[in-house]
Amino acid sequence: MDVFAMTTGRILITGAAGFTGRHACRRFAASGWEVAAAVSPRSAKAAGLEPARTECCELTDGDAVAAMMRRLKPDAVLHLAGRNAVDFSWKSPSATLAANLMSTAYVLDGALALGGCRVLVAGSMLRTDEAALSEAAHPYGFSKTLQTAAAKAWHRWYGLPVMIAEPSNLIGPGSSGGLCGKIVRWAVSAEEAGGAAEPFRLSSLREARDFMDVRDAVEAYERVLNEGEPGRSYAIESGRFLTLAEVKSAFDELAGTELAWEIGDKAAAPSPQPRDCSPIRALGWRPRRTFRQSILDALEGEREQRRRERGGTPFASP
Repeated sequence: MDVFAMTTGRILITGAAGFTGRHACRRFAASGWEVAAAVSPRSAKAAGLEPARTECCELTDGDAVAAMMRRLKPDAVLHLAGRNAVDFSWKSPSATLAANLMSTAYVLDGALALGGCRVLVAGSMLRTDEAALSEAAHPYGFSKTLQTAAAKAWHRWYGLPVMIAEPSNLIGPGSSGGLCGKIVRWAVSAEEAGGAAEPFRLSSLREARDFMDVRDAVEAYERVLNEGEPGRSYAIESGRFLTLAEVKSAFDELAGTELAWEIGDKAAAPSPQPRDCSPIRALGWRPRRTFRQSILDALEGEREQRRRERGGTPFASP
């Protein structure tokens, strides 16, 4: 097995202004890396990425990506950027393909031109089997399947040391677009309104999902970049599936006001099956934060953010 133990150096983190990207910038900087944070020129969220060096780059522009890579000469790349919304992919499948497939290809080309720096691509548990690509459930899953196939192909064709991380549903402090992130913002709005918010609709209480703290995921990414096997995919999960009833119960307990819910009566959507996480566990990684702690931190982070916007103390991730 071709396992490589990496030392710290300069890391380029794409999608650095996003939910996971901000945590990744802090984590890698704290570990001694020199962080270059790539953000879209259109991003209004680039502020507050210290201690990272911010780089504006349109990742769907191959020439721009190549120029950025030549200028920075990173020792490693954490490729987090892309379109991660299923609903958007139905509206614009071509833009989803450009953001998830072509940006990855350009980053891989840039790494290859530098002599083959290590790259970790953030894939998705929603990808489909490559042999059944035409049966993908939605354009997002189609694009992420092609992204994973491209990463493995660059390794096979050129020997590029690229790995793929496939996390479960990420939660925790910061601006997440996932289900729990939406509930966090709604719950804090309900707190501010004294409980007089519109009900939050859950499709059912029976569906089960694996939720994992984004900070645990970033720690796993660092472990894979340092010690992972090139060409390999790493499933990353907490190991505990929760029903939406359990998710609701946690928010009812932790919110500072009574919450109003609307529960759908349709049949529950199929719950995904647990994946084999033995490859990441073999690298010594284990999730450290409970679901309750993640939600508690997310709620407090949202409250802090709103206080900051009103002129109070600034947001700081626990």
